[in-house]
Amino acid sequence: MKLALLAATGALAVTSAAQAQDDEGYYGQIGAGIALSSDDSDFEDEGGALPASFDADLELEDNITVYGALGKYFDNGLRGELELATRTQNVESIPGDGLGFGGFPAGEADLGDLSATTLMVNVFKDFNVDAAGRLTPYLGVGIGAARIRPEISNISYIDAADPTNPAAAGAGYRVVAADQEYVPAYQGMAGLSFDFTDNMMIDVRYKYLATNEFNYGSYVNNLFTELSGEYQVQEITAGLRWNFGGGAEPAPAPVAAPAPAPQPQYKTCFDGSRVLVSQPCPVVEEEVEVPEELELTVYFDFDRANLTDAAQSLIAARAAEAREYEIENIVVSGNTDTAGSAAYNQRLSARRAEVVREALISNGIDSSVITIEALGESNPARPTGDGVREPLNRRTEVEFSF
Repeated sequence: MKLALLAATGALAVTSAAQAQDDEGYYGQIGAGIALSSDDSDFEDEGGALPASFDADLELEDNITVYGALGKYFDNGLRGELELATRTQNVESIPGDGLGFGGFPAGEADLGDLSATTLMVNVFKDFNVDAAGRLTPYLGVGIGAARIRPEISNISYIDAADPTNPAAAGAGYRVVAADQEYVPAYQGMAGLSFDFTDNMMIDVRYKYLATNEFNYGSYVNNLFTELSGEYQVQEITAGLRWNFGGGAEPAPAPVAAPAPAPQPQYKTCFDGSRVLVSQPCPVVEEEVEVPEELELTVYFDFDRANLTDAAQSLIAARAAEAREYEIENIVVSGNTDTAGSAAYNQRLSARRAEVVREALISNGIDSSVITIEALGESNPARPTGDGVREPLNRRTEVEFSF
């Protein structure tokens, strides 16, 4: 049954015959049900029992199982959850194995109980079977850990045929077991959920749970003996699942198509261009005649590099005139007469060029377009011999280019 259930779960999980329920976000779930009676849980000693070893099964009765889970929905109908569950089943009897072990027959009272608490990670595949998406069958598998606690004792059993003979209890075996063990566990599940609100659903589930072998200590005929077993159980549960994310958002109301925009109206201007009626026609700009170049000459007193008031006024006027156009370059050339040494005149011409440059900048001319030259006495306006004081040669010339 275990292999068949797991095989069916794996086969159906990879099929796409039905679309998965379109749930989103996280969910919580609680439920309870019945752990069904079975005789499939092993019960045997590890070779130390006297007078002989035994290998039997526990006959367990029906009892209550409860569980709780937190999960998350994924795409394509998949969801995963963390589940905590517990169940405790009474041990009705432990039959003999026919090899010198007569078992523990049932008396008026049970032989004890076996508790199994599991913490499992489960993965489910949901399938829709109706158009409304309210009825959803699913398959799932899980893996995790189990805490197994057997509490078994037959010391209170009295043989009805010979009530005064305590040795007859358990066909010669007295057993007291009360221990616990943590072992791996796995399970397969199949179920059906029904949505009765947008956020709540009823979940009915079948589960098959099994554990690996566990070991626990006991006393057999007053001697400490290690026992082992494997726990298996089938359960049928019903639970309540609620989605934390809320119901599906309502579909947005249809939006009416916008009215077509009015066609723009144009007018023809005097120059033949067309513009919107709300806009003015373009204004004809008069062409401005840009001079090819603009010149300025500033004269200096003998052996001087300062500007007179007249020179400052002339520079301001030329600068204002030049600012009316787009200036490409300005060349400022400083000059001297031949009086004095050539080296001295070179330095003097540089100071005369620099003072005119600063005056142009102070009158609004961009410094990046100005280039200065110091020509000394090499570029006379009126050629003279050496050592001659000539006023026309003591000058700074400015050329504006546009």
